[in-house]
Amino acid sequence: MFFKCICRIDKMLVQFVFTAFAAIIFTAVLLEVVTRYITKKSNTNPQFLAFQRLYFLAYYPVLFGDWLNAPYLYKLYNSYGFMEEQIAIIYVCGFASAVVFGITSSYAVQKFGRCRTFVFATFAYAITCLMKLSSSYSVLILSRIISGAATSLLFTAQEMWYMSEHLQTHDFPPEWINYTLIHSSKGNGIIAIVAGVIAYLMSEVYGFGPVAPSVLSVVFLLGSCLIVVTKWKEGAKESTDHPRLVVRSNSTINKAGGSSSKKKFFKECGEGLRKIAQNSDLLQVGIIQALFESVLCLFVFLWTPVLDHHNPPLGIVFSSLMAATLVGGALYRISKSIFKNLYPAYSLLFILLSAGAAVLACVLSTHPSREFPVVSFTAFLMFEVMSGVYFPVMVDLKHKIELDKLDLAVTTWFRVPLNLLACAGLIFLHSSSNANGTRNLFACCVVIIAFAVAFSLKFTKSSRGHKIQSTETEELLT
Repeated sequence: MFFKCICRIDKMLVQFVFTAFAAIIFTAVLLEVVTRYITKKSNTNPQFLAFQRLYFLAYYPVLFGDWLNAPYLYKLYNSYGFMEEQIAIIYVCGFASAVVFGITSSYAVQKFGRCRTFVFATFAYAITCLMKLSSSYSVLILSRIISGAATSLLFTAQEMWYMSEHLQTHDFPPEWINYTLIHSSKGNGIIAIVAGVIAYLMSEVYGFGPVAPSVLSVVFLLGSCLIVVTKWKEGAKESTDHPRLVVRSNSTINKAGGSSSKKKFFKECGEGLRKIAQNSDLLQVGIIQALFESVLCLFVFLWTPVLDHHNPPLGIVFSSLMAATLVGGALYRISKSIFKNLYPAYSLLFILLSAGAAVLACVLSTHPSREFPVVSFTAFLMFEVMSGVYFPVMVDLKHKIELDKLDLAVTTWFRVPLNLLACAGLIFLHSSSNANGTRNLFACCVVIIAFAVAFSLKFTKSSRGHKIQSTETEELLT
């Protein structure tokens, strides 16, 4: 009777995942049509469009190769017979590597060149994908460390190449960067969805196993590398007067000055710490950002072990989560078009409360003796929708209080310590011998978001929090 009940729950989850996927994709397409109807602005300059195509020709394949590795990574490690705490350590090594190398990646690219760094990092990433064919624990840990560093370097290199070519080589107006940001943000979400579906077909439908998507990603990574070698030019050395645009994150604008030297890097960090200490708004928003994104860091790991033993189509689950972020971003853009005086501070508070409710639902639905995977999956979708809203809201807040000029300092003094703390929690609270390990992690996430809500309330009540309106980035996000 017990096993019949388990089979019925698993079957219900599989049906719900496919139904939810279809519904979310339909919603995302519908919202995109509405958004285009509301805002019909586009850039028709032929030289700019040709430059954009050249950039995306190399950017999208490497992005697709990166996303192919995501849906079945946990299942791959699990298929090699590793316990959950061992898998958590592999993930933590990747997280820590990406965070540490993310801080100094701009300096490395400046020193060795954009195209050269991109090619080196892409080759290194491709090698790590092939290393996953090995079932050796030490080899898999090494592959995660290298891939974390490689992704930081290659995405920083392509971002800095774009900025240099856009502003210096072609002398396009800085405002046109917004058009590339819009396309890259949407393209990022669409590519992630397609990657999840392809990974599902290869791993489960055609039966090639969980390592197949990683092997396939090598083709796209090397293809992108070939395009860079043959089509891109190193160009002039990047001017430090121009900001660097991070276009990979969904609906995120992340501007940080490109450091030309190690001395300047440490000087900016020290100056940023001083300004943060003197400005309560910077302090509060920086802490909120670090707290929420540390929960995002944990969710990258948690969604698979929560659902995997119920045998859902992991690739479709992943695509559904990525589509949910697109829905969140579209909802925010439409809301901003309808409600002209929408306060980002209030929007941020709503996001945190909703995300907290989703995480609390995960705490209740992951009890070892009373699991409700359909509820957990629904909560994951809600959390991802809020994540899609979170990034553009932070754009408005950060721009108005000039936090966008201090992202390097915020990363160093807030995000790095808290992300590493999240990694430590992943190691110590999650284990196969502890039946409540996953629940404990979700409970910690609830506490973290509760602190973020407290800081958000304090920020909202401040005079500046009431006055912040999203005017500068309205065109960009719509």
